[in-house]
Amino acid sequence: MKKLSRKQWIIVAVIVLIGGAILRSATNGGSGLPADKTELVTEEAPTATIAFDAPLDLGGGVFVTVSSPSRFTPTTFMTNIDQKPKTSNEFNVIIKNGGKTPIDFTTVSLQAASGANVCFDVLGDLDINGAPTEPLKAGAEVSYKYGVGCQAAAGDPLTLTVRIGESKVQVDGKLA
Repeated sequence: MKKLSRKQWIIVAVIVLIGGAILRSATNGGSGLPADKTELVTEEAPTATIAFDAPLDLGGGVFVTVSSPSRFTPTTFMTNIDQKPKTSNEFNVIIKNGGKTPIDFTTVSLQAASGANVCFDVLGDLDINGAPTEPLKAGAEVSYKYGVGCQAAAGDPLTLTVRIGESKVQVDGKLA
């Protein structure tokens, strides 16, 4: 086998660099990219904003109520306790299904916020287990405990967003 000269090595390196640049431009910037770069996820305004302990009719016979928060001390067995919340609050969520079809709890979610402070779920002990997993039958009602931990102090704002199917309910108050 013949040994390549320095000049031949330079030519090989240039060919490899040019080939790599062509390949990269063909795979990354081709005309196959969509021209529209609009945001795919848009934040929707809540269906309604209510206070704690105020039942809300979402229509179709579905009612939701979120009780006033109360302070609790999380145990070491609860989720996210490693984040060491300054304040932990629990509350009851009551959903009444007066409609004709079951409510699938995979369409039910809860999100907490406290101004610019971080909030997160604190679940798994003290009967604070979050939403059930079985569908809520027509004509039935369910009540469950939910817990949140926030890097905020008692008295700071607390906003809970409850989503049930297409409905989005915002509940405003203060951390206990």
